Amino acid sequence: MQHPVARYAVLALGVALCVLVMVPVVPFLASERGIAGPTALDAIHPVRAALAMAVGAALCTAVACAVGRLINAAVGLFVLGCGLAALAGRCGTVTDAAFDGDRLLPIAVETLCWGFAALGMSVAVFRASGPLVDIPARDPKGPFLAEVFNADAFRGALSGLVAVAVGWFLLRTDMKGQALGSAVVAGALTAIAARRLQPGVQPILLMAAPVIALGLAQLFPALTLSAPLDAAVTAGALPGWSRATPIDVAAGALIGVPVGLGWSKPSPAGE
Repeated sequence: MQHPVARYAVLALGVALCVLVMVPVVPFLASERGIAGPTALDAIHPVRAALAMAVGAALCTAVACAVGRLINAAVGLFVLGCGLAALAGRCGTVTDAAFDGDRLLPIAVETLCWGFAALGMSVAVFRASGPLVDIPARDPKGPFLAEVFNADAFRGALSGLVAVAVGWFLLRTDMKGQALGSAVVAGALTAIAARRLQPGVQPILLMAAPVIALGLAQLFPALTLSAPLDAAVTAGALPGWSRATPIDVAAGALIGVPVGLGWSKPSPAGE
């Protein structure tokens, strides 16, 4: 789809559909404190909350596949990220998690789970949409999984470590907007770094790279911080990357990585 008006119409419709799909998930995350919990474990019924998020994410993935086929996979995943951001914006922050009695370890594990979910969603969208036109497929007739998992793709995914540095520098408060904004910046810089490191690789793994990197970083204070989470939050002792909730990280990555890919896309002349 090349006509700009049609492209923007599809983009806007896709974002609207993903937001409409995710908004009904919010009540399932209701916690005992009367707000939508920042994680599934904070919900009154954690299993129902996790299932609701999974169903919502699956429906958004279906929308993203359709958008990806009409435009490209990166735009489809951006649409999916907007749906997750609509949910994240209605959920609590790490402060709410602290005063719900949470611990850091389950939060880190949930972030890692979102990382593997982001990988699955990315694989589905790229499988439905095909490769990005500015990056030739490694082997057009080869198996799709070889496009996903290969040495160059793994090296490119190391760019996800950029997200840890961004989280450390930018996340200074527990405000929801700062958490989402920092995650978007982390995703965008991850994509730009990956374009420099491995420019000829389809960014399928890259969508999950910042989420998994931040999840692993969150494990460090989870395993080493002796103070309870509420005390650490009150004292401002949490590192920046632990101030974002799992859904913040996933939403920001799925928005930011496509944005970064667009910013760093080579010109038609190859300049």
